[in-house]
Amino acid sequence: MPVFIPRIEYKTLGPNTIVTENQIREILRKADSNGDGRLSKEELKKAFKEFGSKMPGWRACRLLRKADTNHDGVLTMEELDTIVDFALARYTFRK
Repeated sequence: MPVFIPRIEYKTLGPNTIVTENQIREILRKADSNGDGRLSKEELKKAFKEFGSKMPGWRACRLLRKADTNHDGVLTMEELDTIVDFALARYTFRK
């Protein structure tokens, strides 16, 4: 069962951190620095840094290409589910 950490500040997640869907959504919400409800490439890069990615810029580009279904260069809240699914698969660790 995942352990919930109430509030994550911008610190890199350790390799043994258990991450919940709520934590991932909170990290993505915080990465939306202009508050427009959409994530740009730079905002995605910021989120991947928080997740502890070794190549946050590359991951942001790759995920943006995959998840940006309307090809407007940003991810909307509807497109966000793809990121959450990816992050849960990649960054959730079980004991």
